[in-house]
Amino acid sequence: MSPSEEAQLPTPHTPELAARLRQLRAEHGLSLSQLARATGISSSFLSLIEQAQSDITIGRLVRLAEFYDVELGDLVNGPPTTPSDHVRILRTAPDHMLRSPTEGVDVYDLTCGARWALVPALSTFRPGGSIEINDEHEHERMIYILEGTFELGFPGEGPTRLRSGEGAAFHSAGRYRITNVGKGQGRVLGVRVHPEPQQNRTVDPSRRPREHGITDS
Repeated sequence: MSPSEEAQLPTPHTPELAARLRQLRAEHGLSLSQLARATGISSSFLSLIEQAQSDITIGRLVRLAEFYDVELGDLVNGPPTTPSDHVRILRTAPDHMLRSPTEGVDVYDLTCGARWALVPALSTFRPGGSIEINDEHEHERMIYILEGTFELGFPGEGPTRLRSGEGAAFHSAGRYRITNVGKGQGRVLGVRVHPEPQQNRTVDPSRRPREHGITDS
């Protein structure tokens, strides 16, 4: 585990997150070592997370959510609820927020646990805040800059600068990074599209992260 991870203080969601991660691993019949091999996150660090003894970055949470085919909000709030109406009010509810002090980012699950084909999230970035996402599955994604100046970067490509009032739509499969390069706080609205119904997917424990040979502590 890196010094930056050791310095993180657990968020209020840590006990719930630990319980949910233990539940998901048990449901899929995986050992810590199997999960570590499949995600590139060390078994010792996964053990600390499942015991609520350490915090975890949003980037690594996304990797686990992708592996289990769930959303970030599901990791904190349990299985999704089915929308009861054709209109859903989107809210930045405090109990549906994930905070990552190391990355300098707070992410709100705007659907508050409901499952829709469109999954919107509102992220607040402190100056220099940055998230690297590693998508196991290909998704259509959109980001729109509500406040600040950001760079969107993909491996092997120069970064694309986006300012307030601008956005980008793209197919994500693999790694990309979003960074607040402005001097003040930045806010980003992100929307992800589910490519297929979640219940039709299966988890393959032999899957490996795309950064071959790299293991996170």
